[in-house]
Amino acid sequence: MVCLQATATHIVGGELEIEHRSGYFYRITMNLYFDDVNGTPGARDPSANIRIFDKGTNRFMMDVQLPLRSDTFVNYTDIACTVGELRTRRIVYSQDVMLSPNMFNNQQGYYMAWERCCRNRTINNIVMPDAAGQVFYMEFPPVTKNGTQFVNSSPRLFPPLSDYACANELFYYDFSGTDADGDSLVYDMVTPLNGYATPDPTNAAPIARPAPYPEVRWLPGYNRDNQIQGSPPIIIEKQTGRLTVRPDRVGLFVFAVRVQEYRGGVKIGEVRRDFQLLVKDCPRNESPVVQAKVNGQTTNYKRGDVIRISPTDARCLNVEFTDPDPNSRITLYARPVNFRSDLYTFTGTTSGIVNGPGGQETLKANVCFDECFDTEGKVFKLDLIVKDNGCSLPRQDTLQVSFIIDPIPNEPPTIQLSRPDKLYTVMEGDVIDFNVLGFDADNDEVTIFARGLNFDINSVPINFRSNKGIGQVQSPFRWQIDCETLRQDSYQIEFTATSMVCGKELTRTEVIEVRTDYPNQVPVLTTDKQVLVFELDLNEPFEANFTGTDLDKHLLSMQARGENFDLASLGMAFTSTGGAGTATGKFNWTANCDAFQQGVLRVDFILQEDACAPSPLQQITMEFKVKVPDYKNFTPPNIFTPNADGLNDFFEIPGMPADVCTSSFQHIRIYNRWGKEVFSSTAHNFKWDGKDVNDGVYYYVIDYGADKFRGSVTLVR
Repeated sequence: MVCLQATATHIVGGELEIEHRSGYFYRITMNLYFDDVNGTPGARDPSANIRIFDKGTNRFMMDVQLPLRSDTFVNYTDIACTVGELRTRRIVYSQDVMLSPNMFNNQQGYYMAWERCCRNRTINNIVMPDAAGQVFYMEFPPVTKNGTQFVNSSPRLFPPLSDYACANELFYYDFSGTDADGDSLVYDMVTPLNGYATPDPTNAAPIARPAPYPEVRWLPGYNRDNQIQGSPPIIIEKQTGRLTVRPDRVGLFVFAVRVQEYRGGVKIGEVRRDFQLLVKDCPRNESPVVQAKVNGQTTNYKRGDVIRISPTDARCLNVEFTDPDPNSRITLYARPVNFRSDLYTFTGTTSGIVNGPGGQETLKANVCFDECFDTEGKVFKLDLIVKDNGCSLPRQDTLQVSFIIDPIPNEPPTIQLSRPDKLYTVMEGDVIDFNVLGFDADNDEVTIFARGLNFDINSVPINFRSNKGIGQVQSPFRWQIDCETLRQDSYQIEFTATSMVCGKELTRTEVIEVRTDYPNQVPVLTTDKQVLVFELDLNEPFEANFTGTDLDKHLLSMQARGENFDLASLGMAFTSTGGAGTATGKFNWTANCDAFQQGVLRVDFILQEDACAPSPLQQITMEFKVKVPDYKNFTPPNIFTPNADGLNDFFEIPGMPADVCTSSFQHIRIYNRWGKEVFSSTAHNFKWDGKDVNDGVYYYVIDYGADKFRGSVTLVR
């Protein structure tokens, strides 16, 4: 037994954590909770050796040595409840390590473990506690999944408190965790792990073995679901991690909690925490009491009633709270059940001491609801909670008040125009002016502004400034109709008055329409040509004259443009002169080969007026086509007699066609019957005298580029 005392470390409990840092670097942390009253100081290890295993095969992966980083005391909920037999230290070990993706890629995941002996000999719910070891155990996923990095940090549990429980008193404890990755957490009670550590000094801090690990042995009446006996026994809320127990006996009890981590409905890890709870026989602490009544009423509110607050009622509850115990500090606060917390305020005293020497027995406060609070006919609920400063945890009383608050009536604003007209017909130079007035019967701040419904109000010369005032406001409206305004037939302007009541916008609108009137006769475009389709011979000149007139004497201008071509590129020219009410234009052109190559050409002659609301463009379109002579239609002579008689002495072709767009004369070559060239010329008016050749038949080739003409001629002397 002496040996056991010498080696007992009195470990309260603890847990492991893993935190992603960057890349594949992680920080492994072990939180060790140590009994500072009964523990052996020399048992606080300077480092902790964590061993990592493959979860699917239990294969050893690596050791991680965690140096000691901090050693601090664990706080009480209320320092006034401190007791000498309960003082806990939190000893933190941590180290950053790299988990290689080539090594930690098994999709079943991994676990890490640390083993140590021993527990408190005074523990009352397990067999031989001073010989029982502990295993800190945590599971984590691979660092890669499906070839992609899988980032995860384990849940971080709420740091425990050095609180004790009182026998036959309700005790509650927040074991909830947070998860940096937003994963879902599920809590349950598990049997603490014993592991393989023993009181033997040579095995008190063994290197962790692979799972599975032996569990502690419960004493009769205790098990996983009844680790601390009571009504209720110790339980944990599955979703919130809130521990609750009403222990029915004093003692020191060990328990263990597991939090499992889920992502996408799939479990990816878990963390276990061992801890222990001291249950004492505490002095009797009575619960405080809170009561309330509607301001102006004499009877207290009865639980389950529904208070209806009308617009004329006081919007406050009178709250009284007390505690039967002497010298008790009590605190009042409220917790909204189904509405926001900023819709009420406290006045008066919300904290103080009652039943003290010369002190008061009851504290009083008021809960007043915001003027804008409107429950919209629904029942809202507010918990009024008073708690004392009793040990080990405060006792409290809760009064849930149900109420309906009707809204304070508020009239929407109104908007008026100083002129009754809703339709204006305007011409250039007219002026529209009136005042815009906004009113609010409740004397709330009212704002007036205007906007164009079918146009940008800033695009026309409207002078109007938005304005606001308390109860009423006005702003002048003025619009001088200019030429630019007349380009649109109709304008709609909406005037709006707005007031903000309890964060809600109330509005009223007034719409006017402005129609523009702009008499405008369509200008006329004429030409001196009777027809508009022309077929011109090559090199034939063409001229057309145009006249534009406008009875309204608007400034006219005229232009010409080719459809899909530039006039100048085909030698076409158009000149024009514009003026008030009249314009003239002249078109000149000589048909050419470029135009022939284009085929049919269309030229648009356009007359336009410069007016506020101009008429559509007036247009005349002329169509041109260039024709060329048929150079293939000629008959060369087939005989000549170079005998100097003055008759038919040369071979020549006076009727040979002139050059045309598609072909032009290149040369003529004449050959004898054996193919020898005897004459050639590049002159269009060539003459062959047959000199130095014999009588007979000769052959010629006339080259026009695109075509060649072949024939024969007979020389006879």
